[in-house]
Amino acid sequence: MQARPAIWGRYWRAKQELKRLAMLRYFLHDIRHTYRFMFWPWAQREAWALSAELLFQYHKLEKGLVMPGTPRLFGLEPAASVMNLLDRWVRANLPRQDQVFLGAIETLRCYLARINERQLDPRQVIAPQLAQFLQRFDDVPAQAHLSTPYQPALPAEVSEDLLGTTFDALANVRRSVRDFKPDPVSSDVLAHAVSLAQLSPSACNRQPCAVILVDDPKKRKQLLDLQNGNKGFGHLAPHIAVITADERGFFDASERHEPYIDGGLFAMSLILALRAHGVGSCCLNWCVPPALDKAAHEVLGLHPARRIIMLIAVGYPQENGVVARSPRRSTSDILTHI
Repeated sequence: MQARPAIWGRYWRAKQELKRLAMLRYFLHDIRHTYRFMFWPWAQREAWALSAELLFQYHKLEKGLVMPGTPRLFGLEPAASVMNLLDRWVRANLPRQDQVFLGAIETLRCYLARINERQLDPRQVIAPQLAQFLQRFDDVPAQAHLSTPYQPALPAEVSEDLLGTTFDALANVRRSVRDFKPDPVSSDVLAHAVSLAQLSPSACNRQPCAVILVDDPKKRKQLLDLQNGNKGFGHLAPHIAVITADERGFFDASERHEPYIDGGLFAMSLILALRAHGVGSCCLNWCVPPALDKAAHEVLGLHPARRIIMLIAVGYPQENGVVARSPRRSTSDILTHI
């Protein structure tokens, strides 16, 4: 057929079209997945999903407490939801030392204090109910580090100019590393980098992302064999970070893109945090068929609701190692003012 260009062209176009149609099954997989996990059933009892809904609701109160403009009574529905969710938390016998639980209590206290200080509830619509509810948690100590709002400040030794210069240098020196030392990165460094990545923004502060650091050589190989794009260097990395986002943190399919948005923000923060501490990384995309995604979940023992966003090869770069130049487009090509 190649000797007959017209026939070959029709054959090739038909083959491409059939392939495109066949790959629509990937969307069916996503639809089933979204339908199964991205919803909040009434009277939710599952711990992780309950904590995500609690974060979602009390973050509404946090946002109200920092809004500019004339003070007014706000947040009646979120406050009622937070109290209801805390009731469910207690009935489910979930840990009272959990940061999400403590943050919810502290936010309700700050919310009530604002109402009382500024006399926002003269008709006593919410304040008495809230005060009575909070009496049940008098045994929970005040959590100053969780109170809201607060004014962030740089350490005394760090100026705004130094902050900008340092970040400029960090962004410019960060590049994808493909030549790693065999030495493992210390657990303390890895944990600190993850703690910094936790400061990444997420939808309504639900924090759906988690990291699995794969150190075991056998499991690393199994994962890398499932990913297309690490040939020739992936095996050199002493760690593979698997970035996941739990779909149970989202209330319905309108949020279907959020796991990837939140996961991307988290991953970039992690990559920069690693580089700031001398650790190299290389993003490994997770563009795989559903069957390979399922296989990876089995290797990791992952709950099916935890979407794999990407893999990241992690390790110390080789001395005098080289990286790709990877020129960027002109800023004028991608920046538009309207």
